Amino acid sequence: MNETTFAELVRRAKAGDEQALNALLSEFEDDVRLAVRRQLPRVLRTQFDSMDFVQLVWASVFAGEAVDPTRFDNPQHLRAFLTGVAWNKVREEYRRRTRTRKYDIGREEPLYVRRGDREEPREVPSPEPTPSQNLQEIDRMEQLTAGRSGPEAEALRLRSLGLTLEEVAARVGLSERTVRRLIEDSRRRMEQRQWR
Repeated sequence: MNETTFAELVRRAKAGDEQALNALLSEFEDDVRLAVRRQLPRVLRTQFDSMDFVQLVWASVFAGEAVDPTRFDNPQHLRAFLTGVAWNKVREEYRRRTRTRKYDIGREEPLYVRRGDREEPREVPSPEPTPSQNLQEIDRMEQLTAGRSGPEAEALRLRSLGLTLEEVAARVGLSERTVRRLIEDSRRRMEQRQWR
């Protein structure tokens, strides 16, 4: 690729010409992928494919406003720049995955564990409430509805299921204001019981 063809392709690609963009991709993609593979640490290879980083590189060069691809003098200049961007993307992700607690690869655990000659699924805590939490909720609801009329008790139960004040009022035949007052009163009663 000579410098005139290169400059024209870059200008057209930045303007949104899909054919020019595809020509640049096919010309430089292997170089970017090789740069990513050379830099990609073993611990990240199970998490990412090299094409993930290649796409990040292309997005930052042609979709971002910070880089003007027309500033590159020749194909070698762009190739060196793309290699540098690829290395930075990999290093940035590696730092994020090894130095931050939230994404720390070392904290990950496999879903299956080996027991003898077979793999069994690891026991994972259920997002559902435990039986004791269910009993506590039932006890709390009984305390809240004790001494209440049928519609008032039903309003509290429906609200605990996540219905809005408007939906609760429509279902039990009370005004929205009454439902709001009922819930506030119940909340105050529960808070007073906690402090005793």
